Amino acid sequence: MQFFVALAFIIIPIVNRSRYSYLYGNFLSFHAFGIPFADPLAILQLSVKNLYLTVDNIIGALLPLLLAFFMGTVFCSWICPFGLLSELGQGLRKKGYGRRQAQVALAGKGFFLKMTVFVLGFIGFFIFSTTPILNQLSMPAWYARFFQYYFGQDFISLSIFFILALLGLEFILGRRIWCRYICPQSVLIALAKQLNQKRLKVVFNREKCICKPGYERCEAACSLSLHPKTLYESAELECSNCGDCVVACTKMGRALCFSTPWAGWLAGIRKKRKMWQNIFAVFLGIAVLTGLGIGGYQLYIHIKPEPVATKRAEPLLDNRILSWTDDRADYYELAADGTLVCVGGDWPINGFKGGRWQAVDNKGSVKMVFDPTHPQRYMVYMVQGDRPATGGQYKVISFDGSAAGQSSAENHVCIRYEPLQQSHLQSATTMNATAVLTRYADEIYILDLRVQDPEEKIRKILTEGDAITTEGMLTSVKYWLNTPQIIVSEGRRPKLPIHTKMRILFHDGHEEPAQFQTEKIIDRHDQEFEDPWF
Repeated sequence: MQFFVALAFIIIPIVNRSRYSYLYGNFLSFHAFGIPFADPLAILQLSVKNLYLTVDNIIGALLPLLLAFFMGTVFCSWICPFGLLSELGQGLRKKGYGRRQAQVALAGKGFFLKMTVFVLGFIGFFIFSTTPILNQLSMPAWYARFFQYYFGQDFISLSIFFILALLGLEFILGRRIWCRYICPQSVLIALAKQLNQKRLKVVFNREKCICKPGYERCEAACSLSLHPKTLYESAELECSNCGDCVVACTKMGRALCFSTPWAGWLAGIRKKRKMWQNIFAVFLGIAVLTGLGIGGYQLYIHIKPEPVATKRAEPLLDNRILSWTDDRADYYELAADGTLVCVGGDWPINGFKGGRWQAVDNKGSVKMVFDPTHPQRYMVYMVQGDRPATGGQYKVISFDGSAAGQSSAENHVCIRYEPLQQSHLQSATTMNATAVLTRYADEIYILDLRVQDPEEKIRKILTEGDAITTEGMLTSVKYWLNTPQIIVSEGRRPKLPIHTKMRILFHDGHEEPAQFQTEKIIDRHDQEFEDPWF
C-alpha cells in the first residue's frame, strides 16, 4: 500500500500534463474524481484565523479524520510516503548494523513533544505569518510537491534535500525522530482516534506470550521504538497500526493481535494474503503501464511537427513590428500566419491582446481586427507613401461596426517598423497570461500571476519583478500559477506601478517573454485573504 501511494504521487503529475484531471493535488489538498481531500491541520489553521469555511473544506478535512476514527493512525503507516522512506531507512540500518547497534536512547512520550510543536506553530501563524507555518512541516506534502514541480516544469525543489538530510539523520541515530517526536500532521489524527474506543488497535494477551524478557520480537520489529505489550496501558497516542509487531508475534504465541469489530473479516483476508498480493501486483502493473502509455503519447504530441497554416506571403508585413504615435498599444506584432499581437498599452490587465490582421494593398497597409468575435469592428492603417518605414506617415481609420461604418480617421507617424525577433504569439492568443493586484481585508495586497495552458505546450515558467525574486510557477493541469501567492504589502497601499516579467518556455524549444505594468488594484477589502495553495 505504501509503495503504491508513493508511486501514485509520481505518476499523477505526469498524467496531469496530458490534461488528465480526475486526480490532482498533493497531501495538503487533493482531488480524486471530484471528491476533495485536505490536510485537517491546514483547514483548521486557515478556518480559525480567517473565520471562513467552505463545504469542500469541511468534507476534505473530515474524510481523513473519519479514517482515523475507525482505523486509527493508519495514514502514517499505510499511506504517508515519508513514513515509507523512514521505515526503509531503519530496515536498511538493521540489516547493515544489526538490531541493537549504536541506537540513540530516546526516553519519554513523543506525542507531548508533537503537541508542543503544534501549539508553537499555531501561535507563530496567528502572530507573525499569513502562511500556515505547520504546513511547511509536512513531509508527505514536500514529497508530492517535489514531483509536482519536477514533472510540471522541470524545476527541482530544494525540499528533496531536506527530506534526504532528515532520513540521513534518522539512519545515523537509529530512530525515527520525525514521525514519533515532531510531525504536527499526526496530532489531529491521533486525537480523532481517541473518540472511538472500538477502532482498529493492537491488544496484548499476556497469557499467550512466550517471549523471554529482553528478547521481545515485537519490540525489535517496531520501527517507532514503542513497547507493544504495554500500549493498552496508555492512551495509545503514538502507535500507527502498522502491524509489524503483530506479524512478529505470529510465531511467538500470537499474544498480539488487532482488536476490532471486523477482526474476523481481517483474519479471512490474512489467510488469502497470497491471492491479494497477486491482485495488487496486477493492479500495480496496469497502473504503471497506463502511466507509461500516457507519458509516451504526451511525448509524441510534443515532438510531432505542427501543421503549417497556408497564407499568402506578405513580405512587407509578415513577422514585423509596427507602432505609431499616440496609439493604444506600445507596438503590434504581425505574425506570418495572420495573428495580431497588441503589446502593452491600456488593454485589459494581461498587458497584451491577440487578434487578426490582413494586408489591404501592396504598399504595406494593414487591417487589424482586435476582437475576432466581432470582425465588423476593426482599424485600417493606410501607408501614405510607397512602403512602410520608420518616420513615415499613416492614416488610421476606425470602423465601429455601426451602419455608418467609418467612425474616425487620424494621421499618425510610424515609430517602429522592424523585423519581429521575439514574439508573444502563443502567450497573447491562447495563454492569456495575467498579473492581477488585489486588495483584501486588513490592507493585504496580493499579486496573482496566472497563465492558461489549454494545449499543454508550456514546459516551464520563470518570473521576476518588483514584488518577487526569480522563481518558478507551478502547473495545475489547466493553468500555471504562482504558489504560494505573492504578498506585495500588508497594512499599507503599495507603490504603483508594479513591474513583472515572465519567461515562458515551451516544449518545442522556443520561449516567449511577457511583461506587465500593473497599475490597477481590484478591491476585495470585504474578503479575508486565503491562499488556495493551502
